[in-house]
Amino acid sequence: MSCVASCVSGEAGRRLTRISFDPVAPVQVCAVADGLEMTAGGWYVVTTGDGERVGRAVAFGVPVLPTCGDRAVGTVQRPATDGERERAGQLAIIARDAIAYCRARAGELSLAMRPVTAILPLDRDVLFMTFAAEERVDFRELLRDLGRRTRRRVELRQIGVRDQARTSGGWGPCGRTLCCATFMTRFNSVTIRMAKAQNLSLSPSRISGMCGRLMCCLAHEATDGPGRPKREPPA
Repeated sequence: MSCVASCVSGEAGRRLTRISFDPVAPVQVCAVADGLEMTAGGWYVVTTGDGERVGRAVAFGVPVLPTCGDRAVGTVQRPATDGERERAGQLAIIARDAIAYCRARAGELSLAMRPVTAILPLDRDVLFMTFAAEERVDFRELLRDLGRRTRRRVELRQIGVRDQARTSGGWGPCGRTLCCATFMTRFNSVTIRMAKAQNLSLSPSRISGMCGRLMCCLAHEATDGPGRPKREPPA
């Protein structure tokens, strides 16, 4: 079964597929260029907003839902050459070193931040790094140190803790992969009233997700949650 054969389109005539850029990170939804034939397990060059990246087509990932079209991170353009795959491997080593260095240096500078991802595109001499933090962080000194370490221009981007969980992936207490890392296209408002209405335990350890916030599935199951009709009071 090919990767493309297992996908469904998000819009009329648009093909979507799942691409793995990092074996320890969630797979990403990508569009497929017109006329490109793909095979499961193949390596491809994907054009993203940050530049060209090399990823592997996933055969049996979580099915692509129609709403996932809004989350497409790029377009699969062509099969990757041996040279592109080798360069991508070298850049991945530099990115991992940058993440480790950033984590250690942030601790030395007493910065309340958690590095999440580091991306080095094939066609751009720049390092894109995301980090999670509760408040604004003055990372100017860290940015200079990272530039000297990697000998590249560095862009640091702050994300929230819920986005950190979406980017890192993982499994919820239900045993399934995180909703935010699979089918969700946006974060809905979740309140403690939803847990109360479902007669759930109000212990923070029981109703909090990996991000430390209330679990998104509380809204999925709520009678008056997003996308569900409000329950009418009895006559």
